[in-house]
Amino acid sequence: MTARSESQIKADLEAARADLSGTVEELSDYFSPKANVERAKSDAQKKARALADKAQDTVQQASTGKPEALGKVALAAGGALALGALLVRRILK
Repeated sequence: MTARSESQIKADLEAARADLSGTVEELSDYFSPKANVERAKSDAQKKARALADKAQDTVQQASTGKPEALGKVALAAGGALALGALLVRRILK
């Protein structure tokens, strides 16, 4: 192993400091409340799009008479009616 010069050691230390500084900034950005809100918002939008696409596909399959899709649509419609009835009941109380 060769001995390193003082300038090489200083250069290595500066590189390590710069690397650590970048890492700290990345961690700070990652854990910031604003970044967390943005990530949660983005994830929710992706999930909502996927759910909407799946629902649209199910409705399209139901329109062609596919029994499984018809059952899902009927179940969703029944759930929506039940929820609506509960809301009306609650409002009228």
